[in-house]
This record gives sequence, C-alpha cells and structure tokens, in this order.
Amino acid sequence: MSIFVDVALPAAVRKQFTYHVPKELMASVQPGQRVWIPFRNYYAIGVIVGVHNQTPSFKTKPLRKILDEDPLLSQELLKLTQWISRFYYSSWGETIQAALPAGLNFVSRKYLRVSESVDDAGLSEDQKEIIEDLQQSETTLNEAKKRYKGTGLNKVFSKLLKKKVIEIWEEPDLKVTVATERQWIWAEGRNEESVQAFLESDDANSELKWIEALSYIAERIPIRQSDISEESVLTSYTLKKLRDEGWITYQDVEKKTEIDHLSHEPESIKTLNEDQEKAFEKISESLTKEEFANYLLFGITGSGKTEVYIHALKQVVENGKGGIVLVPEIALTPQTVSRFYRIFGDQIAVLHSRMTNRERLQAWKDLNSGKKNIAIGPRSAVFAPVQNLGLIILDEEHDSSYKQMDPAPRYHARETAIVRARENDAVVIMGSATPSMQALNMAAKGKCEMLELKKRHAEAKLPEVEVLDLKQYKGAMRGELAVPLFMEMEEALEKGEQIILLYNRRGYASYLQCEDCGHIPQSPECSVSLTYHKRKNLLMCHYSGYSRRADTNCEHCGSPNLKVQGSGTQNIEEQLGDLFPEASVIRFDRDSTSRKGAHEQILNTFGEGEADILIGTQLVAKGLDFPNVTVVGVIDTDTELAFPSFQATERMYQLLSQVSGRSGRGEKAGTVFLQSRQPENPAIQFAKKHDHRGFARQEMEFRKPLYYPPYSRLIQFELKSTKEQEVSQAAHQLTSSIGRVVPELAVLGPSPGAIPWMNKKYIWEVTLKIDPEKGAGYIEAVVEKIMGVYEAETKGRFSSVRVNVNVDAIQ
Repeated sequence: MSIFVDVALPAAVRKQFTYHVPKELMASVQPGQRVWIPFRNYYAIGVIVGVHNQTPSFKTKPLRKILDEDPLLSQELLKLTQWISRFYYSSWGETIQAALPAGLNFVSRKYLRVSESVDDAGLSEDQKEIIEDLQQSETTLNEAKKRYKGTGLNKVFSKLLKKKVIEIWEEPDLKVTVATERQWIWAEGRNEESVQAFLESDDANSELKWIEALSYIAERIPIRQSDISEESVLTSYTLKKLRDEGWITYQDVEKKTEIDHLSHEPESIKTLNEDQEKAFEKISESLTKEEFANYLLFGITGSGKTEVYIHALKQVVENGKGGIVLVPEIALTPQTVSRFYRIFGDQIAVLHSRMTNRERLQAWKDLNSGKKNIAIGPRSAVFAPVQNLGLIILDEEHDSSYKQMDPAPRYHARETAIVRARENDAVVIMGSATPSMQALNMAAKGKCEMLELKKRHAEAKLPEVEVLDLKQYKGAMRGELAVPLFMEMEEALEKGEQIILLYNRRGYASYLQCEDCGHIPQSPECSVSLTYHKRKNLLMCHYSGYSRRADTNCEHCGSPNLKVQGSGTQNIEEQLGDLFPEASVIRFDRDSTSRKGAHEQILNTFGEGEADILIGTQLVAKGLDFPNVTVVGVIDTDTELAFPSFQATERMYQLLSQVSGRSGRGEKAGTVFLQSRQPENPAIQFAKKHDHRGFARQEMEFRKPLYYPPYSRLIQFELKSTKEQEVSQAAHQLTSSIGRVVPELAVLGPSPGAIPWMNKKYIWEVTLKIDPEKGAGYIEAVVEKIMGVYEAETKGRFSSVRVNVNVDAIQ
C-alpha cells in the first residue's frame, strides 16, 4: 500500500504539498518530522503535518530523506499550530517556523551536492573540474555563483545545475557550538597540601604577587575565569606565572547560563495571606480535577500575584506535570526568573530572544526531553514543548507585547494559551493589576472566573498620587521636572530612598529643527522624523532602524542653526546629573539594554542600591519590585495619547497605574507624580484614584456603540507597495471586494496607515469588524473568500502590492 505525506513549507502560500514515501522510509515516517523534499529546482526542508494513504489526483514526487529520528513537534503542538494558521490566517509552515527554535526550524542555506547517479564517463574536463571542486569542500549556491561568475566555467556550472548533475539542498543555517570558558585547575601532581608545604618553606617569598595569588587560589580551585573579579590578585600576569611555575593549568568548560548564578532555596516559599489563599484554593481545585479552567487574577500592584503563581506551579510540579510562565517583556525575565528559580531550581528553562541560539536550542531540548518541566519567557514561550502540560500563566496579561505583529503568524499569546490549555485539560491564570477590556469581558461572559487580590502584602499601602498641571508650572520648572516633584526627589535622596522616573521617549530629543527654515530631518525610509541621540551624535528612526550622523547644517537650506527640540530619556538623564550632582543616575531603555545581560545588570545595580534614580521608558513601569523606591514620577503622561489608536486611553491608564505601582512596595510610604497638560483626562483621574473598575466601565461605554473590541474582533488588511498610486487603488478594490462578500459587516477604510510610508513602502489599511464569538472556521472561510474575490477582480493588476492579514489587530 502506498503512503503519502503532506508537508508544510515556511512560505506565505496557505497550502501543503503532497509527496509519496519510498518503501525504505515507510517504517520511519511520522508527523512532526523535518524532511527533504524536491521543490521547484532544489531540495527544500519541510515538516510533515500528515501521513495518509489517499492517492492524490496528480503525480507525486518521492520524499528524499527524513532529517529527524523522532518528531520535533508533538501531535498536540501540530494541532495548535494548525489552529493558529486558520484563526490568524497564516500558512501552517510559517506557524511551525515560529514554534521551533533556531537550528531546528526552516532557516537554512542552499548547499551544492554532486548527484549520486552522476556518470564521470560522459563529462567534459571543465565539468569534472567543477565536480571535483565541489566534492572537496562544502559550498553554498551563493558561494559557487560568485566563484564562477565572470569565468569560462560559469556556463558549464549553469548547465550542470540544469541537468541536475549538481543538486541544491537546503541545510539548517546554524552550527550550534557550545560556548566555553577557561576553568583553572591543579596541574598534574599538585594539590592544596603541596601548596601549603611550599608556602611554609623558605622558597616562598610572600612579598611576590604570584605567591600571594597561589595562596589565594589554593582555597578556591577549580575556579572559572568569569568568577574572578577585577579586584582579585588573580590577574593575567599572576595566572600566567602560576601556570609557568607548574602549579596550575586550565581546561575549557561550558559557560554558565544566565540562571546558573541564581540561588535555589525551595524552603523560602512564602505563606499566602487570606486574599491569596482564597484565590489559590479555587485554582487548586481545578488543578486537582485536571480539567480546563481559565482564571483572571485581578490584583492591585504589589498584592502578591507572583506568590499565587508559585503555589499553583508547585502543585502542578508535585503532580508530575509541567507549566509555562509567560512574561510580556525581556526586561521582566531576570526578576521573574530569579523568583521562580529560588523555589524550582534547575527545573526551569528560560526561552527569550536575548539568549544565544545555542542556549535557546538547549532549553528547548531540555523541555522536549522532559529533563526540565517549567518554561519561562515572552510570548513565543507559549510554544514551549513542555511535557504533560498542567498550567499556563500570563503575567501582565493586558500587555500589548503578547500580540505578534510581524512577521506572520500574527498570533496573540493570550488566545493561543487558552486554546492550548483547553486541549491539554490544563489551567490558565491571567494576572494583571489593570486587566485588558478583553479579559474583563471574558469574565463578564463567564468565559473566565475573576479572582481578586485587594490588598498589598504585609504593611505596604498604595501610594498617594498627585497630578501636576504643567500649564500652571511654566515658571516653576527644574528642567523637565515641576517644582513639587523636584522637591520630593530632593527629600527622598536625603533620606537615602530611591526614585523611578518614566519618560516614554528614547534618545536625547524628539528631533532637530532648523531655526531659519523650520525643516525637521526625516527618515528616508519612513514618514517619521528622526530622533536625536546625543551620546552617539546620531539621528535614528526607531521604526526602520535607519541611522546617520547628526547634521551640522540644515539639509534643506544649509543653515548651521539647528536646534534640539523636545526631550528624550538621554536628555532627562543629563538634566538629572545637573540637578542632583551627588545622586547616581541610571538609564533603562532599549538603547541602554541592547547588549546581552544589560537588563539584568541595570536592575541588579538599582536593586542593590548602587544607583539612586532610575530613568527609563515604559520598561520601568512593568513588574519591577524595589522596596526602597518611594517616589515615582511620570514626566509627560500625554505622550501616550498622541498614538492614533482606539486603545490609546486604555494604554495610558495602564501605563500610569503600572508605574504608580512601583512606589511604596516596602514599609516606606510612596508618592507618585503625574505631570500632564491634560490633568482632567479620565485616564489620569482614574489612575489617581487607583480605580480600574471605574475606568473600565467608562471605556466599555465608549467602545460599545462604536463596535470596538471587545464588542467586535478586528481583521486588518494591510497593503504595502513601493508604488503609491497602485497601493491606494488596490486598497479601494479590496474594500469593494469585502462589500460584495460580507455586505452586512462594518468596514473601516481604506485609509493610509498610521505611518503611511515605512521601509520605502507605502502602507494602506482596510479593517473589518466581525462578531467576537466567531471561531477559526468562520474567519478562515471569510478571509479566503474575500481574497479570492479580490484576486479574481484585480487579475494581477496590482502585482507590486502585498496584502497582510492581521486578525485581532490591536495597536
């Protein structure tokens, strides 16, 4: 009987490709394995998503080779990725690509191989020369093209490719090597006793540096190079001398990961207070029954949601199951991981993009093999191959970073986590001090159960919030700080307390402007002004990544009178240095944390009291816990309202509430200052009162008549092209197609994007509002039909236009 496989490829084409399985591979083939398949003119890497014996109506090609002995994706994860591809309208292969780590996914390079069936007898001397060349070394297609270009062998090479004497094969584009470092050990025949005998002899001159180093290292060997501090007597000179004298040598050992340095104290798990215990009891019931349940843990900032997570996870692990902890930002990972590691130790695997490919691959393998059973990371950790999954936690569930925007699949981790938990009879805990409107609506409809934590832990109280109207403080400012905030900061510093300031703009200033003609330098790749970064003297676009040296003269009129306008975190940092010269200031934004480990280093520095003031973007608002922080200031609350989104007010409220929660988390009382030119804005007033229910009630009343989420689900069609007129025409045509397919549904647009030109492409948008209760089948069918009508009506007229579909489009 013939066996066939359906294979998914990481292309935008939403279909699978069917191949027949040669007899010698029939016993080995399984869904979830990577395979080599003949595709177009090369052998591509794909993943088997189905095995069957239904003979297709077309002639099939044979599967060439199976890359994996065991499936990389379990049936459960294959089913999850299929659901995502349908619900979020992406290809199944693109979704699998997102679920697999580097080294095991589709990222590849094209290598050349000489066909096994080649016959030397019929080849010319030039052809034999090329074949011998390729047989001697591993060569990519691009390398060979460069090698033979412009030579007499170029045509010969092309002919060999065409005749398939030379085959093109995809190979995973990653050589995962183990990162190593030196570890100093005793040389042969040496040990602590022999050192002691030498030090007590007349030959040991204690005034010599290397003798002092020998005495020091004797109590610490073996010692890693990374564990030697800069102040240590173990310098490059003394280590070399000890090695030359025959006392020590070194061996290469695998570098420690970021969690190997953390302390493991399982007995330090905290006792829950009354509120926490009530919440945990409900969660524990569902965990014991091993049935799907969805909980919204609504707890004010500092109420101890993490302790509830830890107790729930402890029950899961003790029952032989695994868990996933999702956090919204990489910046949160160090603090979150350290709290969980203290209880669960090396059962934890960390997964995030700041790790090396090797580290991520190892963490994935540890989870897949069952060696570890807890995964912690941002949204992509929802795909972690945790065995026997029992619990998924979404900390700060309201955060927008849980939504993947580009590239496809454009999934939301919250919806994905709920679907995955349901399939595994697992429990979901969505935690937040400022739950999203979607989560509150789920609770109102009975799709999740709300559990509340109304008090801060121990004696900590919510901080007092003071709103400062910047219109009234025009003549009473200290740089960007209104006088009341400045004075409160002075007093806190005198008491040895710490301060967090939030300013949600990176860089030194918003922009440069010519004082003579008014010109503002703009990105050549986007329709946005360039941000000035003083330290590197750069103008940067934070959307496309474009950067250049700051202009000395106006590019428009040539005037040297360029003035810095507005401000950014770098500017505020500089001002603070002038206003508080005795204070230590540290900056926490995307620029200061670009290198690996910088997040953890900055937070540790501040947490250990080595810095007095932490200034940063929205990163400082989320999940940080520093008991000595008593003053929090938001320098300009109005920046959030400038973003063109129906969620702008919700985002601002959440940001203000979250950053306010960083104050007064210990025994000392806290104060929060919100500087604004719109002090009567409802979001500011509700944040002042710590009244999330009041804010949510008003926000829902605003959204309901406009049919905005959570009362609808938004499907956004984003059209991109290098041709402005073509993309505009295509957007109008698509709107017309939508009207023919679903005339009863509300449509927004067509209109230019919020940033109408980015990365040298013009952007238009059309947004469809649908019933939020509709599932994957309905969404897939509607979008499929719309795109079918659009393509039939345009007949390839807009070939330069790319259409991306974004389900649950939030900004």
